[in-house]
Amino acid sequence: MNFNQYIKPLLSGYCSHYKHPTQRLALVVGMQPWRDLVGDWVFEQNHIQIQRHFSGRYFKLWLKPFIKLVNPVIYIWGYKAPDYFIEYIREQELDIFFLEDGFIRSGPDDDSSTPPLSIVMDSQAPYFDTTRPNDLTDLIANFDFDQDGYDEELAQEMLNYYVSHRVSKYNHQPYVDVQPIYGKKTKKRILVLGQVPHDDSLKYGGGIGITLLDVVNQAIEDNPNAQIIVKPHPMTLDDASLINTLNELDCLILTQPIHLIDALETVDHVYTITSLGGFEALLRGKKVTVLGRPFYYGWGLTGNEDETRRKRQQYEVFKLAFSYQMQCKLNSIIN
Repeated sequence: MNFNQYIKPLLSGYCSHYKHPTQRLALVVGMQPWRDLVGDWVFEQNHIQIQRHFSGRYFKLWLKPFIKLVNPVIYIWGYKAPDYFIEYIREQELDIFFLEDGFIRSGPDDDSSTPPLSIVMDSQAPYFDTTRPNDLTDLIANFDFDQDGYDEELAQEMLNYYVSHRVSKYNHQPYVDVQPIYGKKTKKRILVLGQVPHDDSLKYGGGIGITLLDVVNQAIEDNPNAQIIVKPHPMTLDDASLINTLNELDCLILTQPIHLIDALETVDHVYTITSLGGFEALLRGKKVTVLGRPFYYGWGLTGNEDETRRKRQQYEVFKLAFSYQMQCKLNSIIN
């Protein structure tokens, strides 16, 4: 086991605890790529970081005793920690925050190696985990719009600003005119959004076993006379088998990276599994069908819902989820 990555941080944490016993310490797991930024993300004055790949033996002999003695606030990137560690935290009802890329991930000049422009923090589960309650779904279900301090006009203004300035989760792709790619619109136009297989949002959002091909076939079955456009996830564009299989169907495959906002131009209906792109399409007035169960499913927004959740007016859900993502630095993207 690497001493500097696993043992030394705990020793430092013990030292900090004994020097400042009344101050909470942050224990950060799974954020090594952003290790120099973590101090700005956590609420505590002092923090230590450990790698996410640790053994049960390390957990039993080192980490568990440390947690019992120091009682740190724990921060984990998504679910990037051993399952038994997360289960222990929940069983012990320890203070925890799950961090994830915010709904606005990158600016125009960023690339995949750039730190996230915004961070979403949740005290129950990452927002993509709809197998259990999380802060976002609780907010949508229980928020009182009549309470003092809620400014509906400001919320609507922010939403309009976001849409009119073509802001998306990823904003570094160049503008693409899709009209020559899509051709003249003569019938209903469907956009199918692909995702990375085995992504956590599929695992924890009801998408296990559902493939991009399943979504395409569902879109074709539901809309036999429509133009079907498929946007595979950029990370799957080099999958020759996937692209060849899609080419056998009567649909247009977007084989070049295209900004989601450009891809949505002139589209009437979006199909996906759990992609946040479905929510972005809803923000822009598109009809959306999901085959999984993302956080925006079940509130009266998508067309294939059951009654599993309490229904709210569409724009109420929009504003709540949009406000949730406004931890994001919107002006740094637009200006």
